[in-house]
Amino acid sequence: MISNSRVVAVVVLPCIVGALRAQQPIPNLAGRVMTVSGPVAPDRLGHTLMHEHIFVDLTLPDDQPERWAAAGRQRPAGATAARLYHQPLTLDIVSSVMLGAINRDNWLLTDESEQAREIAEFKRAGGGTIVDATSMGIDRRPEALQRVAQASGLNVVMGTGWYAAGWYPKDLDRRTVESLTDEIVRDLTVGVGGTGIRAGIIGELGTSANPGAGIENRILRASGRASRLTGAAITLHSTEAARQHARILDILVAEGADPSRVILGHADYLAGDLTYITPLLERGATIEFDLLGKPPLVTRKWPIDSEVAKTIVALTKAGYADRIVLSQDVSAKMSLKSYGGTGYSFIEEQFLPYLKRQGITDAQIARIMVENPKRLLTFVAPRS
Repeated sequence: MISNSRVVAVVVLPCIVGALRAQQPIPNLAGRVMTVSGPVAPDRLGHTLMHEHIFVDLTLPDDQPERWAAAGRQRPAGATAARLYHQPLTLDIVSSVMLGAINRDNWLLTDESEQAREIAEFKRAGGGTIVDATSMGIDRRPEALQRVAQASGLNVVMGTGWYAAGWYPKDLDRRTVESLTDEIVRDLTVGVGGTGIRAGIIGELGTSANPGAGIENRILRASGRASRLTGAAITLHSTEAARQHARILDILVAEGADPSRVILGHADYLAGDLTYITPLLERGATIEFDLLGKPPLVTRKWPIDSEVAKTIVALTKAGYADRIVLSQDVSAKMSLKSYGGTGYSFIEEQFLPYLKRQGITDAQIARIMVENPKRLLTFVAPRS
């Protein structure tokens, strides 16, 4: 880990980045990986989960009908459903929640000691780094992330940017591309709020079926600019935009982003469709299979893990092993081992051994789990 004196040397003074841009250059973080504990050498990362949530609150702000609609959720109707929604998540109701019942407590990962125990499972299984993709609007917690990182011995990389429409702050639609860019750049180069704790990746950024409109478009444009100005990579939440990836890349590239610095998240939905995936990889983007370890229930909307594995094998044989990363997107209590889920260690304990049985070599696993994350999380030289 680079010492605190190095950290001070690369930050910009804590004032408005937009104003500073005309007076001082944005610091060049090239060659470093920014964690919540400070910059680290890229070779220190080890096996890396590229899209997780150590802390997150996916309940709807204000619990208003328009928020539920924007999030694509249906509010529980009827006395039984409402009672289940408001009670704490316990093992006796986990099966109901897994089958589709809505439980508010399930959407809250907020217990610091519990989360420290859960991520320690990944460390014990051989993991080195977790990217916490919790962005603004869903309860990003820089100081808590720093504490659990230091307690666990894991590198934790924090995200910046804004999540999906249902969770946007109320004033966000009045923001300009310039002000959004400034805030992202500040998070990456100065720190979040007054904490001095810096983000190391842009995202996760929520996208929809219409990424060219409204505030979502401005967020994407700002993210593309911020990536160009800082050299940070971008990670996308693209569940609903399963067929909009090329359009999203166009928006980011138009603002100066490098496609090779863009991660297309939740690509499990695309498993098996090599005709669609391959052109995106040819543009330089990285595809992220990050819904691994979820239970194969009838309510599941994406292919099971064995089908994702077949796609990984096919892409690797086609020469795209350098464009694949993996994760589990732990974002609810029922995914934790404490509640009967597979936790943060599923990939290490089960999925990687399964890939090896399908013919993926140790060298290819190292490419996917170590080298690709290292390339993406290492800042490149900024461009004006």
